[in-house]
Amino acid sequence: MDVKDYVVLSPGFQKSVNLAYDLRNHDKVLDFIPSTPALEILESLMLGTYDGASVERAHILTGPYGRGKSHLTLVFMALLREKDESLFRRILDAASEYSPRFCDALTEYLRSGRKMLPVVIQGSADSLNQSFLYALQRALKDAGLEHIMPETHFQAAINCVSLWEREFPETYQKFSRAIVPESARDFQIRLSEFQPEAYETFLSLYPALTSGGQFQPFLGFDVVELYAEVAHALKDHGYQGIFVAYDEFSKYLESNIRGTSLSDIKMLQDFAERSNRSGQEQIHLLLIAH
Repeated sequence: MDVKDYVVLSPGFQKSVNLAYDLRNHDKVLDFIPSTPALEILESLMLGTYDGASVERAHILTGPYGRGKSHLTLVFMALLREKDESLFRRILDAASEYSPRFCDALTEYLRSGRKMLPVVIQGSADSLNQSFLYALQRALKDAGLEHIMPETHFQAAINCVSLWEREFPETYQKFSRAIVPESARDFQIRLSEFQPEAYETFLSLYPALTSGGQFQPFLGFDVVELYAEVAHALKDHGYQGIFVAYDEFSKYLESNIRGTSLSDIKMLQDFAERSNRSGQEQIHLLLIAH
């Protein structure tokens, strides 16, 4: 007899998990093997979903490639969103042996009406602001809640171009000629993707197109406050808050180690501090690094 007569690989087996692509893949959840270290991490993360002055909601998960960090995060994000206990039967069985109290907490959460909005950040974009904004917009769109995304200066610039097109055709034509060979539509798409270069180009063109005017859509725009505003709005839609997972965060560090701006560092620090103080309108941050 050959080993293949006894062992069969799962048809969907892959060596790695991609949080963005596999977020709603139930097979990945069912395939998860809950080791004791994994249960310890899940328990620590789950504690953050309860209100309390000492609750930790900002974490960094490190380990070598292939250790299962993304898979574990995928399972936890599913726990925060799904309400089908059958998906987590293997985890619940293992948790009952690891810690009956933790098992009870998991069961209670699955049977409750509580849930979180999962936000997955990937890649090594030059701007952390861009990464966080685009990921939030995508998560809200996937949940059918795009309408609660607060306006940003990127959206304000898009609105301005649309206004020129509708009411000031001469200004719109000047703008279109200034960005050749790119079309106005493609330029607006880049703004909708929160690309800093597109916004900087818009700012540089604006004075010449408006007789010396300065584009100031609003003052004090802050990514951290925008997330807090969304967390507040989510309560009306049955969500406790937001769980942000930055997969492959180490790739951002590797590609931007020399060019990381102080504003990016401050934004990340402010986000972590706001997460730990987020109270009932929860914001969670998990950085995954190798």
